Amino acid sequence: MCGIAVAVDWEDAEASVRRLVRGLAHRGDVDDPIVSPRKDCAMGTRRLRIVDAERAVQPQASFDGRVLVSFNGEIYNHLELRRELEARGVKFRTESDTEVLASSLRVWGPQALERLSGMYAFVALDAANGEFLAARDPFGVKPLYLIQSGSGALFCSEMRPLLASAPGDVMLLPPGHLLTRKTVLRFAAPFGGPPRPRIDHDPKKLDRLLAAAVHSRLPPDLPCALMFSGGVDSTLIAHYARQIRPNLPGYFLGDDRAPDHRYAAAYAEATGFDLRRVAFDETADIGARIGAVVATVETFEPSVVRDASCTCLIAERIAQDGHRVALAGEGADELFAGYAPLEWAYDQGDAAGAFVRDQCLADMHRTNLQRLDRASMRFGLETREPFLDRAVAGYALGLGAADLVRGPDGAPQGKQPLRSLWALHPALPEAIRVRRKSPLHVGAGFDRSQKSSPWIDYAEEAISDADFAEGQKRFARFDLRSKEELLYLEKLAECFDPFRVPHLTARPRLRFPVAEKPSPVKERLADFLVEA
Repeated sequence: MCGIAVAVDWEDAEASVRRLVRGLAHRGDVDDPIVSPRKDCAMGTRRLRIVDAERAVQPQASFDGRVLVSFNGEIYNHLELRRELEARGVKFRTESDTEVLASSLRVWGPQALERLSGMYAFVALDAANGEFLAARDPFGVKPLYLIQSGSGALFCSEMRPLLASAPGDVMLLPPGHLLTRKTVLRFAAPFGGPPRPRIDHDPKKLDRLLAAAVHSRLPPDLPCALMFSGGVDSTLIAHYARQIRPNLPGYFLGDDRAPDHRYAAAYAEATGFDLRRVAFDETADIGARIGAVVATVETFEPSVVRDASCTCLIAERIAQDGHRVALAGEGADELFAGYAPLEWAYDQGDAAGAFVRDQCLADMHRTNLQRLDRASMRFGLETREPFLDRAVAGYALGLGAADLVRGPDGAPQGKQPLRSLWALHPALPEAIRVRRKSPLHVGAGFDRSQKSSPWIDYAEEAISDADFAEGQKRFARFDLRSKEELLYLEKLAECFDPFRVPHLTARPRLRFPVAEKPSPVKERLADFLVEA
């Protein structure tokens, strides 16, 4: 996990990359040397040392030195790819997954992307002819932004350093897309497209897939922690991870009054789990805290910002305790219908469910995954998401409404495939299996509900009706609908010019199909920040 900066056909390339790397200092623990393989090209990395910590200096070169790669992320199947390349005669200098990626691109070209299992954003440069290939993983777990000027491009893992280093608008490379000099195209589509073949849920198969996904994300040579809420998702991750790492600790945000605490404590008591509580700072200045979180997460979306306030606290404590790697449950709600909007949609039928699900998955790279990346990497912590494993996601996307949301009593409740795994692991507390989804900031006790928060109260007090009306005009492109949104956008504008980031105006709001039938879930939709 790193922060990368690459300049291609960019005047004063090395100095530009050096400035970008300085802006990414929080994303790693060492600056790798800046390399200029061609005129007006430079590659730099702020590296968080995890795989082959001492020798995996970036950029890594292919076996013949022709392809150089600056890489952010983790290739979980790099050992399998290494063996396949070695069978072709490729020799390796390090144990680095980045070196495997560089040689994979040299051997298979862009088709190598189809072989990767992992989270990644990278820029590969052909030192012989100056061609480049930039790519981002199918879900967009890892970020990649760029500014273009003529035929040149400046790439970076975060927006603020780019905006401070060069004129022009910041663009993002969409998930599952690759970019070259001549084209931008989608190489992977984990959702959408033609309907997938429907499968019947098989608890034993899902159990195997999830166990493998969790086990593959445990670093072999480093300790690992878990962001733990006592929900269905984090409980399953804890269970599988502790099959390999029985002493793995879980970090819970909040005190014993937090709504999630009784569930987390029940799991710890039943299994001897090392549960570590992270307290809120009750003395923190709200305005300063909001400014710091918004600057970290690089967005003004309220649900993202408030969840980020919680993730930052957990990540900071995990990093302080000496961990560089943590596991988290992101992706489970989107894939297995854990959110109330998805429960409602799947209660309408498969088509309605897929319509809303695909929106949730398409927005993840700008909502939950952006929050997790920025909040974790702010403290030099790599967070891995087993539920976004390619095999697990493929399995989930083949399930229909009857498997996803139909509870034993016929009432719609999401994550039924995950809840079914309790039958295979009876030591897990029953109270967790049957519980409803609680957003992170609500379950931790930070907010009373999605619509009732001290940060909402602060915005209402800090911004008058007249100021809000003026702010809506000033920021008309951003379609502001609450004082909370305006407060966060103003804080963001203190960090950089949001008008130079066009994708911020494309708000991640859900659309719903026309209801075919009444649903008992509908009344709970009001608690979620969605747009009907």
